[in-house]
Amino acid sequence: MLQSNEIRNKTFSQVETTARLLPPFNLSASNLARALSSSLNGTDLSFPAIQTKVAPALFLAFSTIPLVSQVSYVGLDGLVFSFYNDEDQTLAVFSNTSFSSTWYTQPVNRDTGKLYGQAISLNSMITANTSWFEKALNSTLAYSSLETGWNKAQDLLILNSVAIYGRGVIAIGFPAQMIINHFLGIDFHSGDFSLATDNGQVLVQTNLPGTQIVVYNGTVSVQVIKLTGDLENVSGNHSCRANDGKPGHFHMNIMGMKHICYCSTLEFAGVQSVYMLAFPTNGLEGMVQGNSNLVLAFLVLMFVIIVASLCIFLILILRAARREMFLCSALIKQKDSTQQAERKSMNKSLAFASASHDVRASLAAIIGLIELCHEDAPPKSELAANLVQINTCTRDLLGILNSVLDTTKIEAGKMQLEEEEFNLAQVLEDVVDMYYPIGMKKGIDVVLDPCDGSILKIHHVKGDRGKLKQILCNLLSNSVKFTSEGHISVRAIVKKTSKEKAIIASNRNGLLNCLSRLCYKNNGSFNALDDLHTVQQNPNSMEFVFEVDDTGKGISKDKQKSVFENFVQVKETALGQGGCGLGLGIVQSLVRLMGGEIKIVDKEHGERGTCFRFNIFLATREPECTDIEEHGNYMLNNSPSSDIHQHFGRLVRSPAPRSEGSQVILLLAGEERRRISKKWIENLGIKVSAVKQGKELFHVLEKIKQKLDLCQFSSSDKSASNDSNSGANDGASATKDGCDHAVPHCKKSNSRSSSNFILIVIDAGAGPFSELCPLVSNFRKDIQNSLCKVVWLDNRVMRHTNSEQEENRPTLPCDHILSKPFHGSRLYHVLGLLPEFGGAHQYKMISEAAQVVQYSIGPNASNEFTTTGVHLGTSSPPQLQKIVIHECHEESSEKPLSGKKVLVVEDNPVLSMVAVATLCKNGATVEVCENGQEAFDQVCKALRDQSKEGHSMTLPYDIILMDCEMTVMSGFEATKLIRAEEKVYGVHIPIIALTANPLTEESSKTIDDVGMDSHLTKPLLIGQLLNVIKLMECK
Repeated sequence: MLQSNEIRNKTFSQVETTARLLPPFNLSASNLARALSSSLNGTDLSFPAIQTKVAPALFLAFSTIPLVSQVSYVGLDGLVFSFYNDEDQTLAVFSNTSFSSTWYTQPVNRDTGKLYGQAISLNSMITANTSWFEKALNSTLAYSSLETGWNKAQDLLILNSVAIYGRGVIAIGFPAQMIINHFLGIDFHSGDFSLATDNGQVLVQTNLPGTQIVVYNGTVSVQVIKLTGDLENVSGNHSCRANDGKPGHFHMNIMGMKHICYCSTLEFAGVQSVYMLAFPTNGLEGMVQGNSNLVLAFLVLMFVIIVASLCIFLILILRAARREMFLCSALIKQKDSTQQAERKSMNKSLAFASASHDVRASLAAIIGLIELCHEDAPPKSELAANLVQINTCTRDLLGILNSVLDTTKIEAGKMQLEEEEFNLAQVLEDVVDMYYPIGMKKGIDVVLDPCDGSILKIHHVKGDRGKLKQILCNLLSNSVKFTSEGHISVRAIVKKTSKEKAIIASNRNGLLNCLSRLCYKNNGSFNALDDLHTVQQNPNSMEFVFEVDDTGKGISKDKQKSVFENFVQVKETALGQGGCGLGLGIVQSLVRLMGGEIKIVDKEHGERGTCFRFNIFLATREPECTDIEEHGNYMLNNSPSSDIHQHFGRLVRSPAPRSEGSQVILLLAGEERRRISKKWIENLGIKVSAVKQGKELFHVLEKIKQKLDLCQFSSSDKSASNDSNSGANDGASATKDGCDHAVPHCKKSNSRSSSNFILIVIDAGAGPFSELCPLVSNFRKDIQNSLCKVVWLDNRVMRHTNSEQEENRPTLPCDHILSKPFHGSRLYHVLGLLPEFGGAHQYKMISEAAQVVQYSIGPNASNEFTTTGVHLGTSSPPQLQKIVIHECHEESSEKPLSGKKVLVVEDNPVLSMVAVATLCKNGATVEVCENGQEAFDQVCKALRDQSKEGHSMTLPYDIILMDCEMTVMSGFEATKLIRAEEKVYGVHIPIIALTANPLTEESSKTIDDVGMDSHLTKPLLIGQLLNVIKLMECK
C-alpha cells in the first residue's frame, strides 16, 4: 500500500515538473509587443505602415525565436499581417483592407522576409469578436490559449497574445505537439494519462479505449462511447480544485474494469489545464490493496475500539472529578460571597442609619434656628419672607432624605401608601408654582394645562398625597433641568372606570382566585397581587392620567426603556447636569405602588422634547349636589382656591363663544400659556382675544371701541327684551344630567353690563411700559360708558433683578395686580371678575386673598419666592399698588408654659440650644442633660432630695423631653431606669420622646414598651409640644 502511494506521488511530481520546465512562451510575446510599441510611438497603422514597420519586426521574431511556428498582427480595424510555416515553406497571410472578408496569402523569402510570387485570395480566418482576440485586448498581460494554426494541417498551437496600445494584438504561436511529446515521455506506471484545457480541448489521452474525457470549469468527467455511438457518463462530474493541495480522486467502472482516478489542475506555458491519472484496481495498487484490506481493516477496527474505550473511561472519570471539584469550589465561593454580602449589607445599613440620623439631626437644628430667627425678624419684611422660604426648602430637603431612604423599602417591598384626603387640583397647582421661578430664570415657561377640566370637577380624592407630589416634582425637576428654551406643560385628566372592567375584575377575583387557591398550597403569592388591585377594585376609584411635556433635549428611542432603571443616565442629555440616575427609578416604583404605569409618549414628527405619561388610581369623594346648589354663590364669591377649582370645573363645556357677553383680552408672553388660557376660557363660553404684542393689542382694542360705539345707539327697550330673552335661553340650556352640570344662579344672568364688560389681562413681560400705558389709558377714556377691568400680571422673580427699572416704572392704569404664574386658582380668580361669574361680589373675595409662597427644591433651586396678592384699586384714578397679605397668628398675652419645669435631654448642642430657647420664650424653666445617664442621675437626685426633706411627693419636672439616640446612654434605657425609680416613690413624670427619624411601627412599639408618654419629631416646635401636653392632660 505504501509502495503504491509512493509510485502515484512520484507520477504526480513528474507531471508537475514537466509543466514547470516548459519554456515561458508568453514572455516572447510580451517582449515583441513592447518593442513594437516603442518603435511605432503612436504611428497610425495603415496597411503600408504595417508593411514597412510591423512586418519586419514580425519576421525578425519569426526567424529568431526558437520553436515558433506562427507570428501575427491583428488590428481592430481588420488589418492583418502574419508569418507562418506550412510544411517546408514560409508563407505570409494578410488583409490590406479594413474589415474585409477576403485575405491573401503569398510566399516569403526565408532569408530576407520579402514577399514574392503571386498573392492568392482566401477567406478570413478570424474576426474581431474571436474569443482569444477579445480576451487579449482586455488583458494587461499576455493571454495564452490553445488555438488552431493557419497551415493546411491546422495543427494545434499554444497561442500567446498581447495587446499593443489598444489598436491590435501581437500573437506568437508554438506547436502544441511539442508539449504533448513532453508529457507522453513520462512513465505513468500502468496508469492512463489525460490532459485537457479548462475550456475542454483535449491534448493528451492514453490507453483508455472507447472513452472520452470531458473538462468544464475545473471539473472532469469520463464518458464511454457505446456501440450505438451515444455517450454515457460513467464517473460523474468531479472537481479537480483541491483545497488541501492534494489531487482529487474518484472511482469508476469502464467496460467491467474498476479504476481509481486522480485529477488536478495544471498550468503549462500560461495555459490553464486539468490532468487526470486513471489506475486500474487490478494493477500494482489493486494487488496491494487486495491483499491487505481485510487485515488492515480488522487491525484498525480493534485499535479504534480500544482507544475509544480508554478515552471514554478517562473522560468519565475526569468529568466526574471535575464536576465534584467545581461544585465544591462554587459552594465555598457562594458561602463566602453570601457571608460577605450579608456583612456588607449589615454594615451599610448601620452606617446609613447612623448617617441619616446625623443628617436629620442637622436639618432639625437648621429648622429650629430658622424658627428662632423668624421670631426675631421684623414682620412682613423681606428677611421674614426669606426665612419662611428657607424653612420650607429645608423641610423639603428633609422630605427628600426620607424619600431616598424609602428606596430601600421599595426594593424590599415594604413601602406602604399613607392615604389621606386632599385637593388634587391644588396639589398640581402647588407643584407647578414651585418650579415656575426656576423655569423663568432659565427662560422657560412652566404651565398648568387643565385640559378638559375633569380634574377640577373631581378633585376631592383620597390617596398618598406626598408620594404623588414626589412623582410630579421629580418629573418636573428633570424637565426644567434638561430644557433650555420653550415650555413645560403639566396636564391631568380623569378617566372613569368602566362597568365592563369592574365586572371582569369581579369575576376574576371571584372564580379565578378560588381556583388558584385550590390549585396552589401557598397563597402568600396572591396577597401582593390583591393589594396591588385593591384601589382599582374600589367602586369609587377613578383613573387619573398625568403628563409632563417639555421642549427640551429629548431622549432617543433606544434609551427610553433604560432611563427607568436605577443609577442609569442618558449620557447625551445628562452631560454636565449632575445627578445619580436614581430619580426615575423611584418614580416608576411609586407609580406602580399606586396601581399605575409610567412611560415616554412618542411625539409628532418634528416636535422636540420628552413627554412622560403616568396613571394612578385614587378614591374620589364628590360633594352632594344639594350642597352645590345651596352654596353656589358662596363658592363663587367667598371660596378659597379648593372650592373655586370645583366651581369652574362644573362650568366647562364645549367651545361656543357667545355673540354677546363679556370679552377677555389676553396679552401674554408665553405662546403655550396663551394657547392654553384662550382654550380654557373659550370652554367656559367666554369670547377671548389672545395677542402677544402691543401692536396686536392696539388693533383688538380699536375693533372693540368701534363695536361699542355702534351699540350705544340701541334702545333701552330692546336691551330689556334682550336681557329677558337671554335669561330664558340660559335657563333652558341647563341640563338635567345631575350634579356634574349644576350651575349656580349667577351663571344664568346676562345683564346689559355683561354684554359690554371687557377684561384685559396684561403680562409684564409681554411688552415695554412706554407702549402699554398710553394704549390702555386711552382705551379706558374712550369707553367711559362701558365697564372695563385691567389686571396686571406682575413677575416678582424678574423684579428682583430689575429693581432700578421697578422704581422708575410709569404708573400703569390697572384695577388689579396679580403675581404670575397665570394659571389655576389665579386664572379662576381673575375670571371671577366677569359678571357671568358673580363679578359684583368679587371685591370681597379679592380683598381676602391669602398669600401663596412659591418655593423650589433641589440643588439648583431658586432662592427667590413669589407671593400672590390680589388687590382691588379704586376706579378713579387707578393706581398701581403692590400688596402682599401675610397670614397672621394672634399671640396670647400669657406665655403658655409659664410655671412649667422642663428637663431637656439632648446630646446635640445646637438642638439643645434651640429647644432651650423655644421653651424659655414660652415661659418654661429649663434644665439640660447631655445623655441618658445624666438625666437618670438628675431625676434620682431630685426624688431623693424631696424624700429627705419630708415633703409630700411632687413631680420634680413637669415634662422630660428625652432624645432617643444618645452616646453614653440612650433615651430608651434612661426611660426604663426612670420608670423603675418612680415606682419606689409612687410618681409618674411625663416623658416625651424626641427623634430625628420618622416614626415607624418598630420605634413606636419601643416607645410604648419603655413607658414614654408620647413623641415629637425634631426640631422642637412649640405648637406641637402644646398639642401633646393637652392630649396628656386630657388622659
